[in-house]
Amino acid sequence: MFHKNVLSSLRSVSPQQIQESPHTPTSPIRLALVPLGGGVVSKKGPSPLIDLISIAAPRCSSFFAEAAVLVLVLALLDRFMLKGRMELNWVVSAFTISLVLLAASVLTEFSSRRWLQRH
Repeated sequence: MFHKNVLSSLRSVSPQQIQESPHTPTSPIRLALVPLGGGVVSKKGPSPLIDLISIAAPRCSSFFAEAAVLVLVLALLDRFMLKGRMELNWVVSAFTISLVLLAASVLTEFSSRRWLQRH
């Protein structure tokens, strides 16, 4: 959506207005992200795999954490409403599944951060 606005605003400016400005360089202006330390920007862009992992990893981690809470609450509530009582093995299994999902959330977050730092 943003790129459409930029393109339409660039089309509305005439080429003479751009060339008349004394501060405008002859080459087109390009935007680049500068590292926090102000170092040299590399010409090589990140690979699509790294972009995918950097975007998907936090979302997967959040999904596992939310699933852990939902499994615990909804499983216990469903069992209680269905049977009218709680059985110990059902409670233990719900807690176990919830803890496994929480561990998956932490493991996904931790491993994605380490992998992204190395690459």
